[in-house]
Amino acid sequence: MAAVLGLAVAGYLAWAGGSHGAEIRLDPSVSYQTMTGWEASTDLPDTPQRPEWAAYEQALFETVADIGIDRLRLEVRSGAETRSDAPNRFLAGQFDYEAWRALRYDAANDNDDPFSIDPAGFNFAELDWHVEHFVLPLRAALKARGRPLVINLCYVSFRDGPFFQMDPEEYAEFVLATYQHLDRRWGFVPDLWEVVLEPDLPKNGWTGAQMGAAMAAASRRLRDAGYRPGFAAPSVTNLANALPYARDIAAVPGATEYWRELSYHRYRRASSSRVAAVAEYALAQGLKPAMLEWWFGRADTDVLYEDLTVGMNSSWQGRTLPGLVKGPDGKGGLRLQPEVRFNRLYFTAAPAGSVRIGAQSDAGRTLAPVAFRRPGGDIAVVVKASRRGTVTLRGLPPGTYRLTRVGDKAEDSAQVTVGGDGAAVVEMPFAGVFSLMVKS
Repeated sequence: MAAVLGLAVAGYLAWAGGSHGAEIRLDPSVSYQTMTGWEASTDLPDTPQRPEWAAYEQALFETVADIGIDRLRLEVRSGAETRSDAPNRFLAGQFDYEAWRALRYDAANDNDDPFSIDPAGFNFAELDWHVEHFVLPLRAALKARGRPLVINLCYVSFRDGPFFQMDPEEYAEFVLATYQHLDRRWGFVPDLWEVVLEPDLPKNGWTGAQMGAAMAAASRRLRDAGYRPGFAAPSVTNLANALPYARDIAAVPGATEYWRELSYHRYRRASSSRVAAVAEYALAQGLKPAMLEWWFGRADTDVLYEDLTVGMNSSWQGRTLPGLVKGPDGKGGLRLQPEVRFNRLYFTAAPAGSVRIGAQSDAGRTLAPVAFRRPGGDIAVVVKASRRGTVTLRGLPPGTYRLTRVGDKAEDSAQVTVGGDGAAVVEMPFAGVFSLMVKS
């Protein structure tokens, strides 16, 4: 018999599934994408000697780990190739953020030979600051929960027009120098290298062909040095540019050897049809689609659901790491940003290694499910409900599940036992999102 959960709902409104509510059927025989991580970006504050979140630093990383973030975008600027001590001076508070903004992309070639790295020609102080203040504490928080941290290291260069690092071998030298620095100083190298952040944003910025040539050169240099990278590209701001960039990258011999993710941002022209077209191309090329930036609270559950189901995303990013929270709640905890309250149900349901499986609703757009087979083999379901009502889930393995329901002004949790019939009836007392996963 189905276990019935719920609150008494005055003025109950059934979904389109009929007078007995709606129905969701799971189909574990259908498999889609494998999740590789829920990403957040590091963020350099205006006052790095005392970040805005310093007062609740420990709680920040514990909270981020608890809501399921397990992948970090670590950034290295083109200006790290320099003999200047400006990064150190800014980090020490010797000049303000506006002065730093004018200097942070000022790169100077270490020497005239891209095949001979001069370590004195690089200053990785800013990168090291991010490792100390983001990578190490988040890795520790995740390790305590038995989970690894995935590092996506992103090259950032918002410069107008051509400059020396656009030369494929000079770019490859920069990448190798960064790998070697992290390896020697911190004992790790990135799991992924994001080739250029938003190449379509600067005037006369990187083209797809230039990115492809840079990827081919970096692949050779890293492989020869004993590293096996994975690249994410093209990370464009305008989704209409994703496929032209991707095709131009793929046309360069050697560019695709370590290309793993077809990445995009959603700031411009992010229609559902374009999301679908990117997914179709990516999967045909053996790449994983990844939406890796749409900040400022705009990446809500509607966006996340579309990127998972239409876009076939394996990784996804909606905010910087500090931006996931609004600050202390006055009760010893932290307040989550409004959309993060809902999105976290997806994050926690599908840790890295989870496979999305079939899930169909008979209530159309008013009840939108996704389901996952988690690494341990258990099943988790997340449902976006646009109205209150009752839903029967079928196809669940028997067991004890935790139900979490989140609405605009309320949230709660309960326990349900699913028997041999594989069914559970959930009453949703408000519009919002609910998840059902095996109780740990």
